[in-house]
Amino acid sequence: MKQENHDKIFQEERIQEIAKLLERENRVLITDLCERFNTTPVTIRKDLDLLESQGVLKRTHGGAILHRPLFRGLALTEKEKLNSEEKERIAGAAVKMISEGDVVILDSGSTTTFLARKMKNLKGITVITNAVNIALELADTELEVVLTGGSLQKNSSTLVGPLAEDVLRKISADKLFHGVDGIDYELGLTTPDIIEASTSRVMMERAGENILLADSSKFGRRSLGVICQMKEVDKIITTRNMGKAEVKQLNDMHVEVLIV
Repeated sequence: MKQENHDKIFQEERIQEIAKLLERENRVLITDLCERFNTTPVTIRKDLDLLESQGVLKRTHGGAILHRPLFRGLALTEKEKLNSEEKERIAGAAVKMISEGDVVILDSGSTTTFLARKMKNLKGITVITNAVNIALELADTELEVVLTGGSLQKNSSTLVGPLAEDVLRKISADKLFHGVDGIDYELGLTTPDIIEASTSRVMMERAGENILLADSSKFGRRSLGVICQMKEVDKIITTRNMGKAEVKQLNDMHVEVLIV
């Protein structure tokens, strides 16, 4: 009886620790938890099943993600205020990947806006964008700027829909830099608006290299519109403090990871 009580107490402590890890990291892997708690996969799966029954997490292949309601999105002005130091670092690394002569697509978003500001002194670059605010940021530079048409989403200064996609299908670019509202390894990259998701997919089709700019808050979050699977990304520039297992998982999908 005493042993049963001891085991129960230990399980409660382990479950509390798993819940804290999820809150901090947004996802956990069974292999990492086995090593952390020096226990078996069977025991960890039981812990995860219990937490899932409590609505704390959602089981995935090989682990679990923190259960959160779908992210509804924020206005661009609100996004720019969040994690601004992280976005500055990401943009600083991204601008170094742009070379003279490049044709670059900048998707709409707060992190790509930070990148546009760092591009102002570049020369010999063509920028294609569906973001009205980014076009205005670059209007007084020596960069050639192509603004797609489309239906205007006023809260994000974004042009989307069939007209935007028709323009994009008539061009070809070296690199696409884009951000997302949510990154989920099972579901993929997501954004709250399904029409915007469709336009972003066309951008990916037209670029030779797909570079994702994502601060740490984007991981483990889901939104309504699925843009693509994670394996379709070539590079990710992020501030997320990833463990070896997570980096390996991305590398196994042929995604190059740069942590800044």
